[in-house]
Amino acid sequence: MLKLIILAVVGYIFYRALKSWMLGSGPPPADVADRRATEVDDVLVQDPVCKTYIAQRNSIQLRHNGKTICFCSEQCRDRFIGSQTGDPS
Repeated sequence: MLKLIILAVVGYIFYRALKSWMLGSGPPPADVADRRATEVDDVLVQDPVCKTYIAQRNSIQLRHNGKTICFCSEQCRDRFIGSQTGDPS
């Protein structure tokens, strides 16, 4: 009886190892690997006024002299505009 239990346990361990090896060790599907290699979720940009880094998609944006400038808040954007026009607020 003990031999039968030991044989069953060894068989089960062999089955689990074989199943893990066959299913779990392959590369990720091609569409997932391609997406990871080509997509960037977002870019961090620095606010020119307070020097805080923020996600570009969450920033307050302003076109100035042909460039897009990103700000962390409307207050920083307004301070930037004030500094460009000479208003010290």
